[in-house]
Amino acid sequence: MRLLLITLAFLACQPSKVEIKDNFTESITEDTSYSDQTPTEFGVIEEEDCDQIELGSGVCNIVLYDQNNNIWELHNHPNKIIILDFSTVWCYPCQVAGMKTQAIQDDYADDVIFVTLLIEGATGDPATLLDAQTWVTEHNVTTAPVLQASREYVLDPNGITGYLVGGFPTYVYLDKNLKIATAHTGFSEEYIRQVLNGML
Repeated sequence: MRLLLITLAFLACQPSKVEIKDNFTESITEDTSYSDQTPTEFGVIEEEDCDQIELGSGVCNIVLYDQNNNIWELHNHPNKIIILDFSTVWCYPCQVAGMKTQAIQDDYADDVIFVTLLIEGATGDPATLLDAQTWVTEHNVTTAPVLQASREYVLDPNGITGYLVGGFPTYVYLDKNLKIATAHTGFSEEYIRQVLNGML
């Protein structure tokens, strides 16, 4: 098991140093390039009884646009195990992992939602609709959500108003009560399936 975790750490991209703002939510103004669903807040929505600090913590809602430019909200999916996959387009292990997303989603479809949060595009800029659509096409993703994210919207070096991500891909597993069950950095399909089987 220890060897597997060390291997997972090597199968991850390290994030570049960037300035991360303290405020992870932002008001959205009327914009015709988006769907007609316009949330008042975007990203990780800070609430009184949520944080992302430790196992067993209840998580804040996440509100982002998906690959179809529709709003996706984390709290709209209770009673499912949710895998949050923090990935970037420029990260090779993320690309390899992306090819397995749909197979995992298909095998656990009754109990699991596999969600990819694309943090950055190929040049390190925040992920766009085109990045999300290209991701689903290149990785043959048909039913798993791929979200247009950014460091500003979902990451927090303290893990309080966002997620603490030390490398890409990072996986956070939420139980059916939207509480953090476990997390790891680096990709191994076998290990992901072991974790899911242990949670079912």
